[in-house]
Amino acid sequence: GVGSLVDHSPVGVVEGVSDGDGIIYFGDDNQQQKKQHNSKRPAKRQKQSKVQTYTQAHTISTHSRFFFPYSDTHDGPPLLCLAGTRGVIKVIDTYRRSLFMTLSGHGNDVTDLKFSPTNEWLLLSSSKDESVRLWNLQRGVNVAVFTGHNGHRGQVLSVAWHLSGTKFASCGMDNMVKLWKVLDENKEKGRSGPVETVLRKSFNVTPGGWYDHDNEIGQEGVRQTKRFDTYFHQFPYFSTNKAHPNYVDCVQFVGDLILSKSVDNKVVLWKPLLNIDESNKSSEYTTHRVPSSILFLREFKLENCDSWYVRFDSPPPYHRVLALGNQIGEVKVWKFGEDGDGDGGCHPGDKYYCNLTTSGWFGGETASDAPSTVRMVAFNPHGSNLVAVRDDATVWMWDAV
Repeated sequence: GVGSLVDHSPVGVVEGVSDGDGIIYFGDDNQQQKKQHNSKRPAKRQKQSKVQTYTQAHTISTHSRFFFPYSDTHDGPPLLCLAGTRGVIKVIDTYRRSLFMTLSGHGNDVTDLKFSPTNEWLLLSSSKDESVRLWNLQRGVNVAVFTGHNGHRGQVLSVAWHLSGTKFASCGMDNMVKLWKVLDENKEKGRSGPVETVLRKSFNVTPGGWYDHDNEIGQEGVRQTKRFDTYFHQFPYFSTNKAHPNYVDCVQFVGDLILSKSVDNKVVLWKPLLNIDESNKSSEYTTHRVPSSILFLREFKLENCDSWYVRFDSPPPYHRVLALGNQIGEVKVWKFGEDGDGDGGCHPGDKYYCNLTTSGWFGGETASDAPSTVRMVAFNPHGSNLVAVRDDATVWMWDAV
């Protein structure tokens, strides 16, 4: 359910703990109050896992002593997140090649997953259930749900983090692009935003609830825990349907600008105008009109790209190129600031400079030579490789030269 811990798969059992049950953290040797314990796991598995330590700081009253997949460090194995029509997000431990945890909460298909660029434990997911959810993978909890009064009125198809990790954009089949705050960037009032407050609490969650340093210590010397409640956030700080007349299936930040794509054969670069009328400034705590004005900066006309759910990519932080596939198996690539208008690289050129094809490579003798829609493209973190995925379940990769 919402706000509850996900279904964990224990990775071991602790024996010989005399002072209560506890959570086993997989961490480094510099943790405090730790004792090494033997495990009944096979010797091969013990060699693969990290040092197993027992932390007495926060104990729980259960009848079994399990290793829960929590971690206070950032040097663990890479995690792979998968989701689809069942609405369940599966987190895979790529080192152990096993299920790490499952994240349950969405009531329909999951359409997009994005990790935070500044905190690798934070994951955004969008769904056909008209919501966006923020997850804390370190503790396995649903931190916040972005939906409700001023939320989306249709399937949410895409989400994108700002490079600062303080906000994100979402778009969907209601023709809307919405901007949401995760961390409050304005500290003048001396208080944190509601999402930031509950996010901090989420890092203190244990299987028995969440704790803070103000919690009372019970008779048995155990710090009392409270139930962790997921926060429902209903008010974006910006919302507009002026960028596209049809549903929007892909969105991305380019600095503080927005790139968005619809099914009308174009990608639009635009700027959200947040401070046009200060008297109508929106707030998380008021019902004032949410800003919706935009400034069009550039439009990219496409061909054979009027199909929905086709994703573009522009690798941060410099966004020097933009890549997008189409229905006939082509990938168009644009360079930023190459149109001779002296913009210093702020805007990409109107015309693509490179056309990559995924057809005809095998002499027309295989099914891979038939035209197929390129649904998604993605650059590696260094921008040196480009990967494209087609409807026929083939994956194509190019090296930058």
